[in-house]
Amino acid sequence: MGRLISITSGKGGTGKTTTTANLAIALGKHGYKVCAIDADLTMANLSLIMGLDNVNITIHDVLAGEAKIDDAIYTTEYENVHVIPAAVDWEHVIKADPRNLPSIIKPLKSRFDFILIDCPAGLQMDAMSAMLSGEEAVIVTNPEISCITDSMKVGIVLKKAGLAILGFVLNRYGRSENDIPPEAAEEVMEIPLLAVIPEDPAIREATLEGVPVVAYKPKSEGAKAFMELAEKITRIAGYKARVMY
Repeated sequence: MGRLISITSGKGGTGKTTTTANLAIALGKHGYKVCAIDADLTMANLSLIMGLDNVNITIHDVLAGEAKIDDAIYTTEYENVHVIPAAVDWEHVIKADPRNLPSIIKPLKSRFDFILIDCPAGLQMDAMSAMLSGEEAVIVTNPEISCITDSMKVGIVLKKAGLAILGFVLNRYGRSENDIPPEAAEEVMEIPLLAVIPEDPAIREATLEGVPVVAYKPKSEGAKAFMELAEKITRIAGYKARVMY
């Protein structure tokens, strides 16, 4: 059975969607069948990063009962990677009930090795519905104290909700001399540090091109960090994660 992993954050702008896209492609490169889901129903960006434009059916249509989940699964140009996109217009947002996310996402675990759920930031109802569609979670944060403390709060809530927290990703490290060091961030978060993604110009370039960096510049430091994250996820996802705490 596949792993359902919610990709979460305490606040917006941490690079959660970028992490979801690059992790999906990295896992695909390792030979795993992956489905990345845009569950951020109001700020949908995953399809743009994954190169999907002008899709007809989205997760919003499924949540509204107007389409089947199979109709919203799209193949991508990346090996073994599929995407369920979200709509970007307000008309779709208001008719989609986020509370239905768990019931439509959880059955996918029988069809994919990894299902990565790009969740909204924070702890509002739509974010909680998306996060609780997973069984495990990865928290994405930046090396700033306010961001780390918000992420710590998300981790506490998800633990209480029964999710296995695989750990956190420290993203955009090295852009400021005031960055919180990885060791200090891990002490505050009280969960394992999975990867440090450096502040890498290649990641920004890739974002502008609409191509995840692991495909755009696979030899860049940022791409290497995402590939290492994928390797670690394959080792710890599953039963071992459930007995970590």
